[in-house]
Amino acid sequence: MSKPNLQKRTGPGRLDWEELRTVLAVVRAGSLSAAARELNLEHSTIYRRIESIERYMGTRLFERTRVGYVANSQGEAVAERARAMEEAALSAERQVFGADTRLRGTIRLATSELFARHLLPPLISTFTRANPEIRLEIDVSNRPVDLTRREADLALRGCEKPPEHLIGQEVAPIRYAIYVSRRERARLRGRPHAELEWLGFDEPLTQIPQARWWRSAFPDARPRLWLNSLMAMHEAVAHGLGAAVLPCFAAVDDARVAQVSDFLEGPVAGIWLLRHPDVRGNARVRAFAAHISRELPMHTEALRPREKARGTQPAKSARRGYQSKSGDPRSE
Repeated sequence: MSKPNLQKRTGPGRLDWEELRTVLAVVRAGSLSAAARELNLEHSTIYRRIESIERYMGTRLFERTRVGYVANSQGEAVAERARAMEEAALSAERQVFGADTRLRGTIRLATSELFARHLLPPLISTFTRANPEIRLEIDVSNRPVDLTRREADLALRGCEKPPEHLIGQEVAPIRYAIYVSRRERARLRGRPHAELEWLGFDEPLTQIPQARWWRSAFPDARPRLWLNSLMAMHEAVAHGLGAAVLPCFAAVDDARVAQVSDFLEGPVAGIWLLRHPDVRGNARVRAFAAHISRELPMHTEALRPREKARGTQPAKSARRGYQSKSGDPRSE
């Protein structure tokens, strides 16, 4: 394809936003396939765009390697200009969204599988009944979301401390305990925790609080089964495949599992509601955040284990009461 063909599409001497965002997506993703998924386009479309842009500019922007596309200095320069354009557009979008005073429209919430299954349904039910003109879109995934790029308006995550550039409010603590299959509890009674048949935390779970605590508390554990999903780990415990450190809110109502320790002191994490500072003034975001902050602590208290842990070794109990607190000086 000759240079004038691209000019016909974009205007003389210019690359339009679609070309620039394509270069930026390939730089970020490192491959055409990943960039195509990010932009929701076909792999062949990304390939043709990059080839056409490079012919138009008269230079290569990427080195083709076995593992993907690596930007050279020219590609990084184009991507840097595209980042600046993207941030300007996103900033304007966040400012307009943040000034919306209407209690109607859409809220996009990102959260994890465990929260979506065990905590959110009753809270969403009461919120939507009270606010019939607000629509919720919930992204249930354990992947990180970029609130700066407006991949979501709010995120409900379990963490120790939120990123400094976000407004973070810790709305409830997460309590942890050791669980085994209920049908295995009698067989395991009296066995030291160190001798349990443990399930292991695999990537990307190795750095979450309970995984770090477990690794420190039981350095000699040799699991035969490693999992990279907390939902899968919970199910593995329920089916008698091993013991695991689980969040109590997810296990307390499951009759298939049994708690064999008191609340663990070691793992420290909370349930955090996160948002970008630019959207703090949006009326529906404020209403939803207030609802979660008010109702979720009561809901997690209702999910406290109702029976004394039986089985192997006692552990010191965590605190019983909880007051919502902010994790950022800019918090409301």
